[in-house]
Amino acid sequence: MTIERIQGTDGIRGIVRLAEDCSGSDPISVFLHEAVLTEEFFELYTYAYCQELLEADFASANDLAVIGWDPRDISGSFNHSAIRGIRKAGLTAVVVDILPTPAISLYQLHVGAACAFVLTASHNPADQNGIKIFIGHSNLKLFPEDDKRLTQRCLSLNFENLRSAPLIGELRNDHAAARKLFIEFMADPQNHWLNEDSLAGAKIIVDAANGAFSPLIEDLLNYESADYIFTNCDPAQGINVRSGVADLEGVSSISADEIENGLFSGYETLEKMLASGREQKETLLNNSDQVLGFVFDGDGDRCFLLSYDPFQDCVLVVGGDAQAFFQAKLLQQNYSWNQGPLFVNTVESDLEAGRAVQQIGFETMQCAVGDKWILWQACFYDWQAKLEYYLNKIAASQFRILQEQVRTRLEQMVQSTKFDALSATTTFMSLEKWVSHNIWDELVNSAYDHVCQQQNNIFAIGSEESGHVITLAKMNSGHLTRPVFIGNGLKCALNSLAAIQALRSAKNTPEFFEWLKCPFPSGFQKSLPVYYVDKSLLDEGSVLRTELEELLLANLNWPGMEVEIVKCQEEPEMLLLNVLENGLPAAAVFVRNSGTEDKLALYLRGRKELEVRLESLAEKIYPFLLLSFKNKNSPMAQAEQLVLLRLKDGAKQVIDLSFKQFAKISLTRLLHEMSSRQQLIKQEGDTWSITETGRIFLNVQKTHVI
Repeated sequence: MTIERIQGTDGIRGIVRLAEDCSGSDPISVFLHEAVLTEEFFELYTYAYCQELLEADFASANDLAVIGWDPRDISGSFNHSAIRGIRKAGLTAVVVDILPTPAISLYQLHVGAACAFVLTASHNPADQNGIKIFIGHSNLKLFPEDDKRLTQRCLSLNFENLRSAPLIGELRNDHAAARKLFIEFMADPQNHWLNEDSLAGAKIIVDAANGAFSPLIEDLLNYESADYIFTNCDPAQGINVRSGVADLEGVSSISADEIENGLFSGYETLEKMLASGREQKETLLNNSDQVLGFVFDGDGDRCFLLSYDPFQDCVLVVGGDAQAFFQAKLLQQNYSWNQGPLFVNTVESDLEAGRAVQQIGFETMQCAVGDKWILWQACFYDWQAKLEYYLNKIAASQFRILQEQVRTRLEQMVQSTKFDALSATTTFMSLEKWVSHNIWDELVNSAYDHVCQQQNNIFAIGSEESGHVITLAKMNSGHLTRPVFIGNGLKCALNSLAAIQALRSAKNTPEFFEWLKCPFPSGFQKSLPVYYVDKSLLDEGSVLRTELEELLLANLNWPGMEVEIVKCQEEPEMLLLNVLENGLPAAAVFVRNSGTEDKLALYLRGRKELEVRLESLAEKIYPFLLLSFKNKNSPMAQAEQLVLLRLKDGAKQVIDLSFKQFAKISLTRLLHEMSSRQQLIKQEGDTWSITETGRIFLNVQKTHVI
């Protein structure tokens, strides 16, 4: 089988294990055959990408490569191996240690590095790790064509030769400088909208997910007007363990009973939200004080807001769509644009979110899943604003010819769907190099100043429902101020809170909390994950994909509506069907492999009045996915099957997986993904039982086998 690409949506992630504990002879074979990332893989991967930059003349010997990580690698084996890969390639490894992803990518821009590596698996479980890459100068993440080139380079490398290669690049530690830069960046009032006075009377519970914000967050949130409680700031307790954003996805409110006795029992942040809210209940009922929560993911580029509702005695979860709407509404009140501002979200978002921001004056665009596609739009429109500025200042025919060549190359890249971040970055840079060399540096600087003015940049806001919300920020570097777009969980939290406080009514009322929970008429949203899958079964041209497509079309034959199959330019592997009524979108149904986890999912989005039809569709499609797409050779899938068989005859307090083949499986993770994610089993107190969905899964399997 030809292997085109080993990466997912955002770099590469997977279960990690030391090479000595694996049976494969080299890191690539271990990854391909055992689905495990070793410390040797980390060395090979960073080495391969640095070689890519050197051979493309994007970097030269001893150029800088910034590298940092979240705290999940307790031994340091993977982190140190990745550093070795950089140095063996001949670049200088600039180590910034444990910092959030936005701080690492920001520091890359600050020092003019060729690239940045962030070693993280974001919201994934603690037994996983991964590598994100940011390209120097543009701060773009890798696109599919970049991934393919890097994959082929990794496959062709002989690790035995790399193992004995010398460390020719230098090493320096810039943790203190990078930490200081990020603190100053977040303290700069032009990089968030929050007025400290608006925090008066607020109690904020901050959940760092035991991740990259843990050693930093108290220094960042030093506003004296608020009362803070910091939770999950101890990496020794396990990154993302009963903490962080992952388990809150798709949840709009959490009842007191769920926190005290149910699915969210043991979540420290939610327990403190509930306790603090009840303590202040009388005060909350009679004025505008609030009990709030900031919840980050493991690497700090995402955030959900929480709010205690004293009228319903529950905790509200404000996800990415709602936060983006609040921020968009405040932006529209505070700024004017030279042309319609652009709001970008992904296909995972509520269809009604786009309609809501259109009604307040935004142009909308939808892109594939992954904040890299939002960053691409931000970068593209930032470049376009600078180009228009240059065209008004430079009359030279040589420049006019060059800019037309640049425009043509970028248009061809988009039209061919061969997205290539390194090529796009090089293209962007060619114009600025020409301007600096032939005209003057000051013109480049003034172009940066020009696009730092909000109204001159068409891109206004980009969001993912998962909690990435991206808006313009500014980085001061000497005499230069440059616009930057970075996924930054803390910036998102502060901006969302600022927007809510500015837009809200003076006092707490039941209507305020209902507005906070649902700021626009929401549509139907449902996401149904299938874990431990064989992702190749969804490849274009596969038998199962064709069967799935036919099943979807047969069940979307709704009166008065038509269905179109859409090939997404950025993610052609996704199976996406749009349902149209009178030519306008009424629903979207799609199935895609996760690029960050061992799963695929069925996503259903549509108008609220189509809920019954979409639920009925889910009842037909989800069992098919559970049955057909599981990887029968996966130890996790086999363990899942065993748990279901153990529970089919009655509830049990103890789940026994004491078999040799399951020795390396995390039972906690398995039960969590079976219960809160796939809802195949449920827990009541200390007792586990099978759900109706779990029984259907087992029964369908039996029928299929017979």
